[in-house]
Amino acid sequence: MSAVVKTITPFINKEFLLQALDAIGCKYTLQGNEIITERVDYYGNQKFVLINGRFQFQHDSSANREQYPWRNLNVKEYKTVSSFLVAVESKYHYFYNLKMEELEKQRQEEERIRLENERKAFVEKQKESIIAKAKEKGYSVKEENVKGKVKLVLVRNTY
Repeated sequence: MSAVVKTITPFINKEFLLQALDAIGCKYTLQGNEIITERVDYYGNQKFVLINGRFQFQHDSSANREQYPWRNLNVKEYKTVSSFLVAVESKYHYFYNLKMEELEKQRQEEERIRLENERKAFVEKQKESIIAKAKEKGYSVKEENVKGKVKLVLVRNTY
């Protein structure tokens, strides 16, 4: 009898699932929409199959067969299905959170750049406005950079 195991975490990202399997030391092969693990039960290799946008773990659900890892000789440390899935979920969460932190940093950097560009545009607009008003009133304008800041010097010669 085979079973489909539903986990709390939906494995929707293939990249994170593969990284999780690598991290726990489980070898696998890819075959279409299936990730076939090195774990073997009575009916063959246990696998993750893409169904409705998520990878579901399929294995032999016979309780008495799970106790006998006689066909999992290449697995260094045999784990029950539940402990295997807990380990995979843990690593999946780790890689997911790592990616989310990376995306958040990228978003913050983009926001910082956007705000800096808005600030520069505002300063430029203010500078142009001040220069236009000064010229209307008969001043000549000199622009100086002092310690990275723009300094406008208004000069009017009267005789």
